[in-house]
Amino acid sequence: MPLFRVTIRFGRQRYHYHVEDVEAEDLRAALVRAAERAPADAAAGDLAEVRLLPDPETREYTPG
Repeated sequence: MPLFRVTIRFGRQRYHYHVEDVEAEDLRAALVRAAERAPADAAAGDLAEVRLLPDPETREYTPG
């Protein structure tokens, strides 16, 4: 199952970030899963980003 990194930005005077990696079938499912686990403060967030994380074994360049 694909792995997605979900970042939610929230806060009024200072931004805070909730970052979570979730396994999901697709982007929509990743958003739903991350929303269920996000802290209550994140409900007032102004930005959410979802990125599909590449499989480290198939990357062209791996640090190290």
